Order: sequence, then structure tokens, then C-alpha cells
Amino acid sequence: MKRFLALIFSLIFIASLSLPSFAIDNPPEVEKCQSAYLYSFANNRVLYEYNPEKRVYPTSAVKIMTGLLALEHFAGALDTEVTVTKEMLSKVKGNKLSPSLTAGEVVTVEQMLYGCLVGGANDAAYVLAYATSGNVESFITDMNAKAALIGAYSTKYTNPTGMHDDAMYTTARDTAQIAIYAQKNEDFARIVKTPKYVMEKTDLRQYRDIYNRNAMISKFYAAGYYDERAVGINAGATSSGGYCTVQMMTDSKTNLSYLAVVMGAEENEAEKKIYSYENAKALLDWAFASFTYTEVLSTDKVVCEIPVSLSSAVDYVTLQPKESLTVYLPSDVDLKTDITIHYTTLYETLAAPVKSGDIAGQVTVMYNDEILGTVDLITTADISRSEFLYMLSQIEEFTKSKGFIAFAVSAVVLSVGYVLIQAFRRGRAARRPPQHGLLRLLHHLRPGDGGGHGHGHEHRDGQNRRCADHREGGADAPPGQAEPVE
Repeated sequence: MKRFLALIFSLIFIASLSLPSFAIDNPPEVEKCQSAYLYSFANNRVLYEYNPEKRVYPTSAVKIMTGLLALEHFAGALDTEVTVTKEMLSKVKGNKLSPSLTAGEVVTVEQMLYGCLVGGANDAAYVLAYATSGNVESFITDMNAKAALIGAYSTKYTNPTGMHDDAMYTTARDTAQIAIYAQKNEDFARIVKTPKYVMEKTDLRQYRDIYNRNAMISKFYAAGYYDERAVGINAGATSSGGYCTVQMMTDSKTNLSYLAVVMGAEENEAEKKIYSYENAKALLDWAFASFTYTEVLSTDKVVCEIPVSLSSAVDYVTLQPKESLTVYLPSDVDLKTDITIHYTTLYETLAAPVKSGDIAGQVTVMYNDEILGTVDLITTADISRSEFLYMLSQIEEFTKSKGFIAFAVSAVVLSVGYVLIQAFRRGRAARRPPQHGLLRLLHHLRPGDGGGHGHGHEHRDGQNRRCADHREGGADAPPGQAEPVE
């Protein structure tokens, strides 16, 4: 699982360094070096690269990894004491502390970090290797594992100092990745920008003055390259690997930071030029001159407006960015032509009351089809509600509600039903024949009505027949005259 997470981290880190660059005009061309790399901390972008994947000898840049591993291992305990042994010093070649370390001498981890990262001392690097991992072989294994974790897959370490070894290699891109990672460590950043460190006396030696071998930090070893913007990280050289430098600069006025890596550079002794510094300075100066932080969206910009309902005072309210947007861009960007904005609103219409500062949309700022940022849009005024308009809207809304519609439909159905029923009753009554009042009276007044049982029935039957005959067609009989009974 840990290996998987490490792989994911590495891919993300590599992707961040491989983002497409802005359209850049006239970057400087490096000279008399094998590779170069320029990185912007402002937007995590590569601004310039020359042979970034070419394998080169890492020289003193190896000490970046040496210092980083020791810092992580002894985090919060840099005052840990270490006793120098003969074994620690047995493989030391090249640059050493002055005076050099002695077997039996007791030093602290922090002192060795300054010796390694500031003074470029190889004896200090070996002491750190043993103190961190127990022996140099294990330390080298840890170095390579850490490089892979960071994403520096084209790097192989064989010693903790950078002394030449044909089997040891890196690339400008890998070196930049490792330096960027290391710079995030506060103790690392603090140590590498130190021009001079005074190492306190030990049980065997007096004070040691340790000057930074980076000519952009200190003028002690080379003149002409000091820059007050420089904040480290490493510089050195070997006869086989040439001059290599990893330079970070920060402009306190603009708060912009860049990292330049130049590997395998030459030296012109006659002209007193070291091309690792020459190229790094040219790249860094160009970056500071070519890019800046630009406000592309201000809080007082009216982006759009939204209609407002239920207000008798206003018909709309304007929307402005909740906060300004300042981004890193080329210095020559034309805000009128190169920057575009696109907005969306959360509502087609806002119903009063409206409070100033309510979020009502978003605005996106773009440069060359690239999103620079997205900011919320807020209302710019307080708008009160008209109670009369509100009442009317409630009535209108009620009449559109499902409950009201169902009620109205039911009322219509009932009304129609009632009308139909009444119409049906009237039609039925119109078709029924009328009964004459005289006949009804005679029916009740006939003689014998209520007399003997047999005669009474016959009389009524006969009377009924005569009435029926009269209704069914006795048209020849005179009106009111009964026909004889057979």
C-alpha cells in the first residue's frame, strides 16, 4: 500500500512539473552546459528547459539528498551528538571542513548539516550518513529509495558526497524535483541560505568558520555572482562532472520565487566566468523581468445584473466579485484583450428582500483558454420587499398550486353535474302527459265508490276502460259523452 501511495505521489509531482507553460517570448539560451531547468514556484510550472532528461554527473548536488535524509531522520533532534569514528572518515576524499574532523571528536547533527549543505564538506556528509543509517551502504540504499519516492526515477546515487563515480547519474529535471521537495523542509531552507556559519568548538577542535560555497550566497569563494535575492540551495564542481548549481531566488517585493538548475557547465578562467552561475543568473533575471502577479479581477467590477421581483423601488441588482483575483502572468499581458471572463448566475430572477453580499453566481477568469480562477458573485445592494406585490404574488402562486387546481376542477365537475341533473329532470317532466283536474275529481266522486265490494270494482274497471278508450282514440264520441258498455 505504501509503495502504491508513493507511486501516486510521484506521478502527481511529475505532472505538476510538466504543466504546459505560458506563451513565452525570447527566453535566454543557455551556453556551455549540458542541461538546464527553470521552475516557477508561483504556479508550479516549468518556464524553461534544455536537455532536461539527459543523464549527467550530479557532483555536489548529491548533498541535497544527504542533508534531506539526515534532517528527516533527526527531525526535532538536531542537537543529537555523534562521535566521529575512523570508519566514518575512511572513504572521505575531496573537500573537508577546516580543520577536518578527527576520529573521537564529538559533534552535533546540526553542525554536520551546516558543514555538508553550506560548506560542501565531504567528511561532514559521511558522518551524517553513518549517523542516519548506521553505515554508508544502507544510507545509499535510503538515498535511492527517497529519490524514487519523490519521482526522480532517472537518478542513481553511489556515495553521499557527489565525488565522481561513473555509475552515479541524475538529470536536471530530477535534481529540480529533489531540490523543490527538500526546500519544503524548514530546517533545510534555513541552513542552505546561510552565508557563514560559525561551528562552535568541540572537545578536540576550536571554532570553525564555514562559508557557503554557493557564490550567489557568499562572496568568499567566487566574486561577481552574489545576489541578494538568492536563498540557496547548492553549488559545486568536479573535474568530470563540471560545474553544477541549483539556485533558488526570491524577490521580496513581488514575492516571486524561482529555481534554476544548470548541470555540467564549463569555466572560462581567462574571463573569470563560471557558466553554471552565468546561465542560472540569466534564467533567473529573465524570469523576474518576464512574469509578475497581476490583478485580473477586482471587487468593484460589475460583472452582470439580475432582475428583481416584489420590489417597488428597483427592477434589478448588480453582481460583483466577492473577492479580487490576482494571478501569476507574463508581464506583457493585455488585460483587455488577453483576459476573458465567463459568469453564471444561480437565479434567473431574485425575489425581494435581497441582502447585500448574498451569493448569486460565479465568475471564471481565463487566459489563453486556461482557467486562472473562479470567484463567487455577490449582490451589491439591500432591496426591501413590497408587501402589496408580495400579497399579489402569493395569490397568484396559490392559484397556480396543485391544491387550488384540484379544488377548481372539482367545483367545475360538480357544477356541470348539477346542471346536467337539473336538465335531465326538466326533460323528463316535459315528456309526462298532464292529468285533467275534472277527471281526477270525478274519479273520487263516482256513485258506489266505497259501496259493495263486487260492484265497486266493476264500476271502477269500466270507468278506467272508458278513460283509457278516450285517451287512446275515442275521437268520434262527443266530448264528455260516455260510450255504452257492452
